[in-house]
Amino acid sequence: MTLALLAELSETLAEVFLEPGADLNERLGQLLSSGPGPSLYAPLRRMADASQDSESQAVEYARLFMHSREADVVHLYGSVQARGFLMAPEILGPLKDIYDGADISPQEDLLIPPDHLGLELACLGYLLEQLEDADTAEPSEHERLAALALRLIREHLDPLVRAVATQLPRIQAHAYYLGAAELAQELLKATEAELA
Repeated sequence: MTLALLAELSETLAEVFLEPGADLNERLGQLLSSGPGPSLYAPLRRMADASQDSESQAVEYARLFMHSREADVVHLYGSVQARGFLMAPEILGPLKDIYDGADISPQEDLLIPPDHLGLELACLGYLLEQLEDADTAEPSEHERLAALALRLIREHLDPLVRAVATQLPRIQAHAYYLGAAELAQELLKATEAELA
């Protein structure tokens, strides 16, 4: 498994969870043909087979993650999943340390808290891209970036993705989002194995 492929998967999933109406059919097809391995191929295939038109997908996104009359929504924020409320300092502080260590910061005008699943996946994708570029550079820089990526996975992404993946079936999520949650879990496992 290459770091470039893992970065692309992470960035694709970031878009899934940040952009409700994103048309990712072409990108999913490219990822499927890139030989991602069986554990990643199966959920990618489920997502590709279940993709909807932009409007239907945005409606389902809103039902699952924003508001629903029939069921609870699944919160995509680490603070809400871990502490029950937005912007929990004990979640945001360590996450900010990782973002600072990666020398990235969410846009100032962005209205989404930094512990949103999509932003954390985007950060992971960025770190993996930097790691790919750092392979020929100084070993200490590679180790630093790998440590940041592993910390992001273990302390933030893994618990958040597990919570989301557990909750989605309970509210009868569309197969596209079930596949995305499964893919996120498999991506984290593959990334951790690659960096270990």
